[in-house]
Amino acid sequence: MPTTAEHRASCDAFVAHIHLLCAEPGVRVRLSRGRGRPVEECAPMDRYLARRTAHRAGRRAYYTVASLIASAGPQAHTPGVRPDLDDDTSTVTAKDDPGAPHVALVPLTEPAPAPSPPGPETWFARPNLGATLATAVTTAGHSAERTEDLLSVLTRLSDDQLHRRLPATVTRLLKDSITPDWGVLLHDLVQRLHRRDQVGLRWRDAFYLAAPEPRHT
Repeated sequence: MPTTAEHRASCDAFVAHIHLLCAEPGVRVRLSRGRGRPVEECAPMDRYLARRTAHRAGRRAYYTVASLIASAGPQAHTPGVRPDLDDDTSTVTAKDDPGAPHVALVPLTEPAPAPSPPGPETWFARPNLGATLATAVTTAGHSAERTEDLLSVLTRLSDDQLHRRLPATVTRLLKDSITPDWGVLLHDLVQRLHRRDQVGLRWRDAFYLAAPEPRHT
């Protein structure tokens, strides 16, 4: 059984792999068809994801994140796992985090190797969904009250309802040039199967610590 650190690293490796897959003709369209759907209804995605997700706990989380990345398009990369697709072999760059390590990737026809496991402090410094929604409030003019209500709803939804609701939430974020940290989102969606309250608390904490404090009248 992988350690927590190894699972976090595998989430980033999966995200990097999906970005590479989306560079291949036609693949992005097939992956995007899984938006909001359960795994059983995502047959066109199986040929690309089955080898990496079969028998994994929280398999739907991988399909959901893959479909969200595919729908977002090539410009929507998580900082630290953006492949440079100009060359036959790519390198993961940390454009928005100059201090982050660069991880070499193999040619596009090969799976991406797993990066070094991130430490807990580094991992939890990355934005989860709550922090991303706070960014939408502070930088994109989203209503603080409505966003708070949305977050409250998302943390209470069943897993099936959350996976169906996420595409609309992420689409709005992307329209305002706000890209979720896909690796963290994937990790949280998997964790949420068994620790929904804990994940919800992390999202709420991140939101309230980053969003403007409400005015009291």
